[in-house]
Amino acid sequence: MSQVFTCFDVDLHSDHPETRSTNPLPNRLRAALEHARRVTMMYEEGQIEIALAWEMVEELTKAQRQQRASQPSNFEMYCLMYPEAPECRIYDL
Repeated sequence: MSQVFTCFDVDLHSDHPETRSTNPLPNRLRAALEHARRVTMMYEEGQIEIALAWEMVEELTKAQRQQRASQPSNFEMYCLMYPEAPECRIYDL
């Protein structure tokens, strides 16, 4: 069962350009999805390895959704840079 998690050990502080990324989460999600598909093909239905692999995919998907939600939109970034712009004015009624 320890083999299920070994392919996800990523060195985020690596100096290699191919492993260093500004956002490693999509790469990890892609690898987890590929791993889950392979594990599903290798094992019989109902094996714990399959459940663990797909659980990892779910967790990474959830983390990616949360990361996207926490980032400000382009309009919010614009308003932070130009608060005096007419589009960014907020009126209390």
